[in-house]
Amino acid sequence: MQQPEQYYYGKLEEVTALLKNHKQKRNAITLVKILLFLAAAFFIYLFSTTGTVAYLCAFFAAIAIFISINIFETKLLKKITFLNELKKCSEVELEYLSGELQHLFPGNEYKDQAHPYAHDLDLFGDNSLFQAVNRTITPHGREKIHRWLLHPLKSGEEITSRQQAVTELSNSPDWCHAFRATGNSQAVSSLAMEQIEMWQREQESLPRWMTPFLYIFPVITISTWLLNIFSVIPSNIPLTLSCLSLLFCYIPAKRTFRAHLRLDEFTRSFSNLHELIHHFASFPSQSEQLQAIRQQLFSSSSNADTALRSLRKIQEGFDQRTNVLVAILLNGLFLRELHLLKRLVAWKQEYAEAIPAWVNATGELDALVSLANYKYNHPDFVTPKLNTEVILQGTGIGHPLLPADGCVTNDFGIDHLHEFYIITGANMAGKSTFLRAVGVNLVLACCGAVVRAATFEFQPMGIFTSMRTVDNLAKGTSYFHAELLRLQQLVTMAEGEEKTFIILDEILKGTNSRDKLNGSRRFLQKLLTLPIAGLVATHDLELGALADVQPDHYFNRCFEITHTDDDIVYDYKLKPGISQNMNASILLEKMKLV
Repeated sequence: MQQPEQYYYGKLEEVTALLKNHKQKRNAITLVKILLFLAAAFFIYLFSTTGTVAYLCAFFAAIAIFISINIFETKLLKKITFLNELKKCSEVELEYLSGELQHLFPGNEYKDQAHPYAHDLDLFGDNSLFQAVNRTITPHGREKIHRWLLHPLKSGEEITSRQQAVTELSNSPDWCHAFRATGNSQAVSSLAMEQIEMWQREQESLPRWMTPFLYIFPVITISTWLLNIFSVIPSNIPLTLSCLSLLFCYIPAKRTFRAHLRLDEFTRSFSNLHELIHHFASFPSQSEQLQAIRQQLFSSSSNADTALRSLRKIQEGFDQRTNVLVAILLNGLFLRELHLLKRLVAWKQEYAEAIPAWVNATGELDALVSLANYKYNHPDFVTPKLNTEVILQGTGIGHPLLPADGCVTNDFGIDHLHEFYIITGANMAGKSTFLRAVGVNLVLACCGAVVRAATFEFQPMGIFTSMRTVDNLAKGTSYFHAELLRLQQLVTMAEGEEKTFIILDEILKGTNSRDKLNGSRRFLQKLLTLPIAGLVATHDLELGALADVQPDHYFNRCFEITHTDDDIVYDYKLKPGISQNMNASILLEKMKLV
């Protein structure tokens, strides 16, 4: 299997060569356009001085070729923009694989210290999980990734369905990168999404009597002009009818102008979503979730691609209003602007209610492409397996944000509810990293993403952590009070969940050591009354005595260190038992602080 780095370097080389070729074509086109312009000017000059018709024909031929080349150049420029975005995609992924995340959106606005686990597990912000996973190119796609990380799935069927969709997409990296490049070529802004929603809600209607009038009156007008051509009736009759047609089109001119303006705003806002929808039409979906998205977008009753193409034609018809001669001719004979209004009203009546579903489907597809990209970037990660016989069981578990050469992995498992592993160890021995590795991988698993492990089995469940509690002076909340509120939040959440996996790191730090030990013991006993299992890290070695009293519920694991007079050795490996070695005094001496 080709490694991601090889793929991105190969793609970069391929796209760079194509860009060079296309830019050479554009330079040649620019030269040809200048020559055609000069030739057209020369031919019209010769015609004006000699009157030779051949020069006039040559002039029109030069103009026609100029227009054709201009159309080709527009398509070429669009292709160049697409290739530039495709190149950026490969460059961004190569930076990511080398550990550089500065060009990736950090999601700082999503930070929430009150969330059950987001703050403790570094889901958002610089060097966060969100930066590693998110490659969305639409605002609603980004919101989905945000929600998926914050609200883990509780249904095994939904997780499996999402895993299958992610796997299917990850097997088509070219398609996924073309999807991202298409989206980035003309990014959809949050303002554009607001305009889409506003236009979708706006009501359009015409009086019932208008429909027969729109067909009968043009038939009469055209018939009178035909009769006039054959000298049956005088010209003042068809001329009067054409003037009336223009008047009928002029009366609702303000409404027509507003409809045209709002339609133009909508089509520009939705144009890139339409490109993404059209791109998805070429993808041979097999997984259940992708087929569901396809059904939302391409059902027989509301085919988004077909519908949006027809809407584009309506808009192009409105655009012809700026051509005075065309507008007078078409409105004078056919009441064209009123027909366009009627077509727009009919379109909105048929498709307006489907627009939110189209937006939601493109957002979901966008988010799935991000998870697929994450899977492709990490071929050594695994797709977790659902297992109702265990709470969590994994081998080779590592933190997904650590570089491969600096990541130490561990095996860990919890079989049943009411099992708590008490983790002890020296400072910097690996406790917090291990806790976050388990937590972040569990979040990824519940999102349907791949995890950093050799094997990983789990049950869908709620997740709660307490690792970075902070005080709040503005609210008059002390550190210890903030800790109590956090633990109260845990109990409240667990009471409403079928299962909850918890990660607690040094709880009740805000009180004295004896009170902390007693309080921690009593709180862990309280947890036995709730549907909870998980990890509890502490420096209170005496807390490990719970395993002697209730060996079916409490288990001791530790991160041990070894040290000599000159050095401290950390292996970051999880071991059975209670830690025997501490390092605070040694480190103070080494740093000459004591």
